[in-house]
Amino acid sequence: MKRIFTLLTALVLSAAAYAQFPSVGIIGSAVPPYDWSADVDMITVDGENYAGIVTCVAGEAKFRQDNDWAINWGATDFPSGLGTANGPNIPVPAGTYLVIFNRTTGFYSFQTNFDVTYKVDVTNYSATTPVAANGIRIGGNFGDYSATVAAGPVASWTPGDANSAMTDEGNNIWSITVSYPVASLGAVQFYKFVNGDWGANEGTDPANTIAVDSCGVDDGAGNINRTYALMPGTVCYVWDACTACGVSVAENAIANLTVAPNPASDVVNFSFEANNAATATVTLFDLTGKVVATQTVATSAVTNVEMNTTALQAGSYIYNVVAGDKIATGKLIKQ
Repeated sequence: MKRIFTLLTALVLSAAAYAQFPSVGIIGSAVPPYDWSADVDMITVDGENYAGIVTCVAGEAKFRQDNDWAINWGATDFPSGLGTANGPNIPVPAGTYLVIFNRTTGFYSFQTNFDVTYKVDVTNYSATTPVAANGIRIGGNFGDYSATVAAGPVASWTPGDANSAMTDEGNNIWSITVSYPVASLGAVQFYKFVNGDWGANEGTDPANTIAVDSCGVDDGAGNINRTYALMPGTVCYVWDACTACGVSVAENAIANLTVAPNPASDVVNFSFEANNAATATVTLFDLTGKVVATQTVATSAVTNVEMNTTALQAGSYIYNVVAGDKIATGKLIKQ
């Protein structure tokens, strides 16, 4: 799972495939340029698992290595199967897919959706405040990304809706699994946990830890919303805090990360331990999810990445730091 998580992170941040690995692409009448004349290159971080986001028309496709037919894979199954050497063309319906391929086993998958499980630990909160009769809920701009649960769409900022209800897992952990279309990969989801309905929710006090510890952003009305750069996985936090809980994306957290100065004026420095990763990438997003700056560097025992923020407009930004299978996300204020 960590390999796929890292691969997807590289894909979202538009990282190039490592040059020491063979290139693998997908080609055919179903994929751009839709005429078998050129490959759509896929990204890898290990030379075994490859991925790409591809918009397809109805047609056929195959995987091949190094832009040549000497080594190629195909099969008759869709949306997943085991490609064989010089196998038949894969039939592909129209759609936008996250395409995953394993060069060793030949396994491939065309995925139209990915899942994120949000969890919250209410142990400390529920010790002083009873959980509402309709339970812990989630509110956020889910409708912006066509998010769904098993019962249907998740409406934006409507925790009272049935599809925003979280499930009590026991031990004071509540969870909800939300499915997103592939086109939403990397978008910045805003959300917060709610006890019953608005009026009993996180992030209402500008001095709370979500604001102080910079794992959320102010919506301009004094409310602090959590942020998550959409990626398949599980993310879990303690109620109204930046403290991680349970099994979460936070288990892959960057060690000893400091971001200073924050707020920044002209320059901001990211300092962290790279955990034996060869390279690290720092990316800044604006609050619409648009990449406004990115920088990849070779790592050392303590890696320092200096980014010039002079050209950025004053306001809030989201940063992503990726080193190997470690990742950190937080808020940067530009003065």
